[in-house]
Amino acid sequence: MKKVLILMSERTGTGHKASANAIEAKLKELGYETKQLNCFKTMGDIGVKMENCYIPLVTQYPLIWKISHSFSQNFTNSTHEFVYNHCKKEMLKQIKEFKPNLIISDHCMFTKAISKLLRKNHLNIPFMVAVIDLVNPPNVWRDKQANISFLPTPEVYEQYIRLGFRPEQLVVSGFPIREDIKVLSMPKKQTDKTNILLVTPSINLKKNLKIAKQVNKVDNANITFVCGRDAKLYYTLTKEQSKGHLKNIKILGFVNNMNELLDSAHILLTKAGPNMLLEGTRSGTAVIVTDHIPGQETHNFRYITDNGYGIKCENPNKLYALITNMIETRTLQTYLNNVVATKHNNGAQIIAQNIDNFLKSVNF
Repeated sequence: MKKVLILMSERTGTGHKASANAIEAKLKELGYETKQLNCFKTMGDIGVKMENCYIPLVTQYPLIWKISHSFSQNFTNSTHEFVYNHCKKEMLKQIKEFKPNLIISDHCMFTKAISKLLRKNHLNIPFMVAVIDLVNPPNVWRDKQANISFLPTPEVYEQYIRLGFRPEQLVVSGFPIREDIKVLSMPKKQTDKTNILLVTPSINLKKNLKIAKQVNKVDNANITFVCGRDAKLYYTLTKEQSKGHLKNIKILGFVNNMNELLDSAHILLTKAGPNMLLEGTRSGTAVIVTDHIPGQETHNFRYITDNGYGIKCENPNKLYALITNMIETRTLQTYLNNVVATKHNNGAQIIAQNIDNFLKSVNF
């Protein structure tokens, strides 16, 4: 049985783990043995600290995060060299123990470092990259030594061609997301009662509360706020509710039925994380982009606005009027009609099939 090693992260946002799960599921359907490896753990204590500090940095110290992101953008070779020097020993051990026929990374920090590791140790193992940023992927994703880079959209493909990548190195796959989210053949219909779903609408606790208060005022709506693993957010919202506020909102923590929640939603409010944007569009839901992580998510809103899938509104004070207008003018139905035609949310299947074709062609 052929083996594929999937390099990912568990704590630098939800996208890497979710994408790895989606790719793994499709590879297993094709008969592959797979292993997910949290690549930060191969860096030892410093890698664990880097991974653990991601959420606190982007939520509590966004300026420090922006400076850090800017450094990796402008000094990409230094960034990859740092990663290589700290991961090479344990990463090599993990590779030799698992003996994969192919390695794929869905984390931007583990691209050139892995290519270098394979070359330095004369390991003839194909290496691929699954780019999981939507509109303007950070420079650290780029690895011309990778056999294939899977890209989310044709726009990113054109960007990579301009940067000197060869066409045979690139595949426009779309985004690898969970398959249990229903893909609709017909648009959802706007109804008298609007189902509004909020999932990580902001990286800031106070802003999340402001957003909740504004959406709570929308008439004739079923409103659900999913806090995920953010215990502090869940505590804050439920405390407000106990005071008699946010009466119209159902507040949930971590859920296992996101597919069902998206299936019934007309409007999704979320920050510009690529996974949630694609899960929303896959489910045929109109999207309002309410925040973003500085740097890496800055341009992702364009995937929504340029395609007519929804709108960007990062000012909580404007949300009530915006949502009310969407509903009353039936602009909401226009977004629902547009979003059902999205083509960029079946990436896992395309990635797995390309891996299978590649390995068959080189007889590994």
